[in-house]
Amino acid sequence: MSAATSTSPGISLLLDDRYRVEEPIARGGMATVHRGHDERLDRVVALKIMHPHLAMDEDFRRRFGREARAAARLAHRNVVGVFDQGADDDRIYLAMELVEGETLRARIVEQHTLTLADTLDITAQVLEALVAAHAAGIVHRDIKPENILIDAHGTAKVADFGLARAIGASNSSASSTLLGTVAYISPEVVTRGHSDERSDLYSLGVVLFEMLTGRQPFRGEQPVHVAFQHVHEDIPAPSTVVTGIPRELDSLVTWAAARKVEQRPATATDLLRAVRELHKTLPAAVLDSRPTTREDTDTSDVVRPTSHLDEVVAELSSDPRAFPPGLLAGHTPEDSAQEDAARPEQAASDSDAADPTGPGSAQRLPVGDETEGEDLAEAESTEVEETERKKHRDDNDQDSASRTVVVRAPRARRGRHLPASSRRRSAPMALLATLSLVAALGAGAWTGGDWYFNTGPGADRTIPVLAGTQLTDAESILDAADLSVRTEERFDDTVPAGHVISASPSAGAAVKKGDHVELVVSKGVQTFPVPEVEGTDVEEARAAVEDQGLELVEDDPEYSEEVPAGQVISQSQDADALPEGGEVHVVVSQGRQPITIPDQTGANGKTARTALESAGFTVTSSSAHSADVPSGNVISQSPASGTGHRGDTVALVTSLGPEMVKVPDVFQKPEADAKKTLEAAGFDVTVKHDRGEPVFGLVYEQSAEAGAELAKGSAITITVF
Repeated sequence: MSAATSTSPGISLLLDDRYRVEEPIARGGMATVHRGHDERLDRVVALKIMHPHLAMDEDFRRRFGREARAAARLAHRNVVGVFDQGADDDRIYLAMELVEGETLRARIVEQHTLTLADTLDITAQVLEALVAAHAAGIVHRDIKPENILIDAHGTAKVADFGLARAIGASNSSASSTLLGTVAYISPEVVTRGHSDERSDLYSLGVVLFEMLTGRQPFRGEQPVHVAFQHVHEDIPAPSTVVTGIPRELDSLVTWAAARKVEQRPATATDLLRAVRELHKTLPAAVLDSRPTTREDTDTSDVVRPTSHLDEVVAELSSDPRAFPPGLLAGHTPEDSAQEDAARPEQAASDSDAADPTGPGSAQRLPVGDETEGEDLAEAESTEVEETERKKHRDDNDQDSASRTVVVRAPRARRGRHLPASSRRRSAPMALLATLSLVAALGAGAWTGGDWYFNTGPGADRTIPVLAGTQLTDAESILDAADLSVRTEERFDDTVPAGHVISASPSAGAAVKKGDHVELVVSKGVQTFPVPEVEGTDVEEARAAVEDQGLELVEDDPEYSEEVPAGQVISQSQDADALPEGGEVHVVVSQGRQPITIPDQTGANGKTARTALESAGFTVTSSSAHSADVPSGNVISQSPASGTGHRGDTVALVTSLGPEMVKVPDVFQKPEADAKKTLEAAGFDVTVKHDRGEPVFGLVYEQSAEAGAELAKGSAITITVF
């Protein structure tokens, strides 16, 4: 057994020391589905946990086991996989594949009508699942939008095999209790409790109609009214409700949902082949189109035999034999005889829809008891249970049946026999007799203390597990139990906004009809506005953020040419408001970025300018003569080295080469004058006395020819005699 630390499914619960139970994600009539984690294999799963009051019922335990075995036999991409089944104390559970996405019901509610391409694609995927199921010998028996899940990649997966039956094992209900969803139920299931592969195709045809039109083909005030239409009316073509439906698609829908079993596709494979062919042949523009409701459509043209059915029920209540034979078309004496011979005992089953309050809520419909030789007028007992369930209506006011009805046909006394003519109409008589009891119950015809204190207004109501559910779902559940709701909003760090934190009285408590239930509803996590701190000093920013109960986090600082050092350059956070303690990340300026000044002395002037400007400096230049630096090269720069900032100025001096000077004529000039003249011109003068001490002291020879140009500073020798 598990080391569970809580007595109710919750985050702290561990099933069989393996499955960690997390938040609830759906609730149905038989079980609640939670997100879970397989601690052994480290994977996310969906945990379907049977309601505690049902876990004590051996029939429901068998149903749970049957669902696990049926789904486990199907390893297919379009079937929700079942990994494990177990029992932990009084908790019976299934571990299943968790599909992250939405139900087809949610998509229809959101989009109203689907494009033809999406409709055919989803239909084909569901058919692929049914082909696999039927090949494995399994009839689903509850195809509806709530049981078709669509993941984030657009893959459709069929879920909830809680009603699944092995083909040939038991296709009719000996207990005369029929389970299924009334809006999608096939005529043969209503009249005879019989289902096979083609019953699934009928239900899928209804789903196909709803994807195209945004509404169900048959609607009525009571479930029996809807069932009556399934038996007596052909499903209308979608083009009678919406525009833009090709004739071929109309034919596909009416073929799949034909009233007579033999007029439907023989197998799911046949229907799948037709769907694929239609998808291939329709033009792309038609496939991408979305049907629109006819403006002149009057929903009154959809047959709703409410008043006629009421008259039938009233007449049959007084005299069942007075009702005309053959009212339920398609049900013959041979059908009854065959079913009498083939019907074994089987437990009633239920559909565990992902959305128990939606338009596709599970309906339990009456099935006539066709046993010949029994006197219906002498029936010993008839048990009728009826529970109202509030449903969500979509924008089109889909008034599909929201009442769940369970009818067990009367057990006749032995030894009484009917005439042959009465035996031939025993099946429809039984059906309508049970419907009359339902009508009488609705009109207040059934009274008695047992009913009042056991199932009527005087009965106790048990508060269900509401923590974690959406407020709208909780209100629907309590409203269906005739309990009023009072709400109080409160911030909560763990429960999402709009979900119930707690209920008072708590789950499991017994209350009376009309009592108040206090629900504490989450407002989500309390948040605080994030102040704008860009351009402010970091310490001022820290004070402003902390005043809001938030935390300032300094990310790596950055240099900025515009924002002074110590001020905030930028800020970032997940939202404009954060929960208490939320982090506001800022980047603080380090001021202008320092740049190294490269030394370009001696380099070519053009190359030096390019290098300095690429580094981010502004360059100025001047020129000068240089005897040492070649013309065009840098004689000097200022600053010569170190660091600066982007945009600072660096001055360059480039060489013009050496300065050229004309050699003066000093021939026969006195030595002193000649030397002075040459030095004044910029030359380096050397005096030579080649004949001893000069006699006259005059220059008779100079090494550079007078008038020639030499570089300033060049050496010139003069000879004196």
